[in-house]
Amino acid sequence: MIEKIENFLKNSPRQKVDVDISDLNLIDASRVALLSSVRFFATYPDKKICWSVKDEETKRTISNLMLKNMELKIKDNTTAEKVYSIR
Repeated sequence: MIEKIENFLKNSPRQKVDVDISDLNLIDASRVALLSSVRFFATYPDKKICWSVKDEETKRTISNLMLKNMELKIKDNTTAEKVYSIR
């Protein structure tokens, strides 16, 4: 799963990439967001990843370990956003 996200991030020309991990539980979302952000920052330090998570608890947990290339938001199910989803 992490490799799939990393391939998407590498091929994206945008400075800020939205990735939807709201289908993942707290542990998996934390693991994916942190590992992918660390690897991505090592290669592309100027780019940011905005992770869409499912709830406040997941956002708060990941926020405690956040890196400077990460942003977090709670997924808004009422708007159709064009984001990459790992589903």
